[in-house]
Amino acid sequence: MQTWRSFIGWMGLLCLAPTFACGPFFPENALDKPKGILQPPVFQFTGELYQLKHGLLDSALAERQAGSPAYTLDLEMAEMEGMMKDRQPDETKRRTWLAGYRDLRRAMILQGDLSEHAMSKGDREKARPLEAVKNESQKILGELPADVRLYLEGALLYLEAADDASPLVQQAREKWQQVLALPADQRRWRSTWAAWMLFRTADPTQIKERGRWLFETRELSQTGFADSLHLGIEATYVLGRPGSDLPQKTEVSRAEWKRAAYLRAILGHSRADEQLKSDRWQYSAWSEDLSEQTLADPFLRQAQMLHLIEVAQGALGWDFGHHENNMASPNEDMEAWLQSFEKAGLREQREAVLLAWLYYNAARFNEAKRWLRMAPAQDVVALSLRGKLAAMEGRKSEAVKVLGALSKGLPKGQDDARAQMEVDAQMDPSPLNAENYSQVRRHHFLADYGRAQLATNDFAGALTTFAKTDFWEDTAYIAERLLSVEELLVLERAGAISQPLQAWRYEDEKGAEAEVKTMRDLARKYGGWGRPQGLPVMKYLIGRRLVREHYFKDAQKMLPDELALAFGHYAKAYRQGHERKLPKAERAEALWKAAQIHRLLGMEILGFETGPDYSVVSGAFELRDLSSFRRQTVWMDDWMQDNRLLMAERQTPTLAATPAEKWRGKHYAPVINKRYHYRYVAADLAWDAASLMPDDHPKTAEVLCIAGNWLQLRDAAAADRFYKALVRRNPNVQLAQEANKKRWFPEVKWDFDLVLKDP
Repeated sequence: MQTWRSFIGWMGLLCLAPTFACGPFFPENALDKPKGILQPPVFQFTGELYQLKHGLLDSALAERQAGSPAYTLDLEMAEMEGMMKDRQPDETKRRTWLAGYRDLRRAMILQGDLSEHAMSKGDREKARPLEAVKNESQKILGELPADVRLYLEGALLYLEAADDASPLVQQAREKWQQVLALPADQRRWRSTWAAWMLFRTADPTQIKERGRWLFETRELSQTGFADSLHLGIEATYVLGRPGSDLPQKTEVSRAEWKRAAYLRAILGHSRADEQLKSDRWQYSAWSEDLSEQTLADPFLRQAQMLHLIEVAQGALGWDFGHHENNMASPNEDMEAWLQSFEKAGLREQREAVLLAWLYYNAARFNEAKRWLRMAPAQDVVALSLRGKLAAMEGRKSEAVKVLGALSKGLPKGQDDARAQMEVDAQMDPSPLNAENYSQVRRHHFLADYGRAQLATNDFAGALTTFAKTDFWEDTAYIAERLLSVEELLVLERAGAISQPLQAWRYEDEKGAEAEVKTMRDLARKYGGWGRPQGLPVMKYLIGRRLVREHYFKDAQKMLPDELALAFGHYAKAYRQGHERKLPKAERAEALWKAAQIHRLLGMEILGFETGPDYSVVSGAFELRDLSSFRRQTVWMDDWMQDNRLLMAERQTPTLAATPAEKWRGKHYAPVINKRYHYRYVAADLAWDAASLMPDDHPKTAEVLCIAGNWLQLRDAAAADRFYKALVRRNPNVQLAQEANKKRWFPEVKWDFDLVLKDP
């Protein structure tokens, strides 16, 4: 079971790096960056690369997501099914034969290929030892074309060899050479495989020999021989890599090698995506021949644009939505590539988006606008850039319109991919990847729309938008400080904000097993480092606000069942305590009961998700007060102490809080705007209870002493009135005498608890 996930620091997604520290870590927010809406669209290279048209007509690739593992056995079996269709027309017999062939190949791979992409986990679990299936091999091989049979005979010999010096290795090589000696029309299936294995089994010291077979593999693939495992691309990659000492390296141009490096990742070759992180920076400097070959290849041209999008963004340091440097005159290499793209002209509309993105990241906004005019109207990145530029220029209504159109084109979801990615960043140097890219950027696209809605005083719309994201603290700020209770209830009843996101907090194992019988059990379950799995956090937030504002009937329906049961006791006691027709003693007892429940379960049934209580972190830390922070006309953020991240200059917000937002932030602010505000409210209830009790009475002294102790550690001034009343009203009570002698509160036992049952 997943335990409490530490919060990750709120640094820019686009400059993610591993974070190793002692904590605490806090989530990145959207509304605490003065120019946050201007951050470039979230970018992840392979996530974008996998969307490019790469010119590969491969049915096996078409059936799986680009970049997903290319299990070689699956690719081989897909080819084999097509190969055997004419050789074995009877489908039943063909299926039986194919099952036997797969069984044989599983056994061979199990013995000779331990790479993670050789075969799937299911195939590996079904694989038998080679000795167990070897006797059946001749029957299987007899049905195959000559080149496939010879190739497998060589492979079986190779697997029998004890080491590379065994004569069986040479016999295997002879079989593969026999494949290549067949007439061309009789070796279409396994020529590339044979040449590749001749490379793999060549003497490592024979550089020329190894290069010869790699070059042959590449040539065979390029001239049309079957290559279901894409060995031609692999051979090109090995031949042309920067550190290659093979004499045939000169036959592979830098552009061809770059294409091979990209295609390996797209095709899902083993570890290719990891290698691409460094490979794509090889041969990236502009030169005339590289530029010419790159521009002639639509796939390479767009891949280079993607590479430069990241280069430009990193060069400016776009943390927090403002850039540190000025790239109006970029470095010579960047400028040379930009000039090359301009001269080449537009080939596809998608390129207009990429060039606009590149220019935006380089802070060359006029050029970005020029290319955006040619970009597809509904492209999500183009819409994002148009919205950012509109916000930059103060065109708020247009920003809302454009970003609203963007939001409608996004996939639906209730994931917490962005928040989870921030947690992963503590240990993973690349937490943003092709798998989570589309989900993560969806959260950021929606956050931009929500920012623009706030800037046009559409507070209900902003909450609805943020509620679709995992920017939970921003969502909670809007819900608690910018909307009335009535507005919240309308949205909740319409189902606009009730999705059960987890808000970064998960139930820990002990909490999951704990049995809840009493109110103190509830405090441990809801008030520790975990929240119950599946808890609808928005509904829970609204329920606590309803309690705070005395909408007791509605609150009962919004709180989780266990807490609602406890709250029932509180509501009954609160009402009785304020019923003036009841005797004073009965009212006092009810108010004291309400005060104790309020103190015991204050965070759980009354706490603010944001300030001043910060239930979002179980009240363990005092975070930034978004409301007061956003009221600043000029922002100066000194929260982060890292010199690189510290905003040294004063920042004027791009979409500043409007007067309406500032008014609402104050109007719906806590009456007691102090950390653990519920302790003060509980103490006030205790004060009212004590005021109804007789002087010089042990119960009166006990109530005043306990309530004073609730406050005295954090706020001695607030506790002082309880100390004075304790001493002055109860001069003959021992507890008050101890207080008078100590000149402060003595220790007093407070063990209030109630069994959970209907009040």
